[in-house]
Amino acid sequence: MTVTEPQETYDDGEQADDLNRAIGKQVKVLRERAGLTQKELGDRLGYSEDLVSSLERGRRTPQREFLEAADELMDAGGLLTATIEDVEKAKAKARVRHPAWFRDYARLEASAVEINFFSTLAPPGLL
Repeated sequence: MTVTEPQETYDDGEQADDLNRAIGKQVKVLRERAGLTQKELGDRLGYSEDLVSSLERGRRTPQREFLEAADELMDAGGLLTATIEDVEKAKAKARVRHPAWFRDYARLEASAVEINFFSTLAPPGLL
């Protein structure tokens, strides 16, 4: 694969990741203050334990519905609902919709000029 150096940066996606981690930490602190486990919080809000875990670690972007329901359930006093506007702006600003670990590959693929492929068993492309 022949590529050129990418000309643009993707700081917006990285800032969105930072925002997700910050909100995730808030959710975790509020959940622990309420005396709930991830499973209990998920069950009460109608989400899975895995989703709550991913949100707390900043791996998933929190949705408006989750933030509103979690704020009300854990009596956060508007702490989580105040972040909704920032989350929506970050989602709209992010130019790349890929996870952080995949962004470098996506940039390389976008700037690729050719692909070199060799196989002794299968012809490349459509026949």
